[in-house]
Amino acid sequence: MTFTLRSVGRADLEPLARIHARCFPEDSWDATALAGVLAMAGAEGRLAEDMNAARPLGLIFATVLGEETEVLTLGTAPEARRQGVARALLGDLYARSRALGARRVVLEVAADNGAALTLYETEGFRTVGLRHAYYVREKGPAIDAWLLRRVLE
Repeated sequence: MTFTLRSVGRADLEPLARIHARCFPEDSWDATALAGVLAMAGAEGRLAEDMNAARPLGLIFATVLGEETEVLTLGTAPEARRQGVARALLGDLYARSRALGARRVVLEVAADNGAALTLYETEGFRTVGLRHAYYVREKGPAIDAWLLRRVLE
């Protein structure tokens, strides 16, 4: 699969909200929520787009403020997983963050999201904290969130 990365525009918010809902059915963000994220200081959204079908495959929304970048959400459409989309979005974020003077990237990830935890570990993130019962789910108990950090070289 071939894809390209580009900045998110307003026309992308509805399709990205649909991907987000497929990635995070218990805690999805709609187009209004994604627009609200883009309105935050230092925020940016990037997407991976299928070069053959011009459809979004993945998204990352982050804020870059001073020496720290915070990943607010990262998701890949289920049919595009394990094809380098998330790694490409992260690599792009690292380069953009360094250019803006950031020295580290931080994020929170649900303790029960094994695939994401594996990705972040292989990307050089390390656990720096835990937020108990951070993710509230409609079905079942609340889930802890691991706080992870990666130093940018």
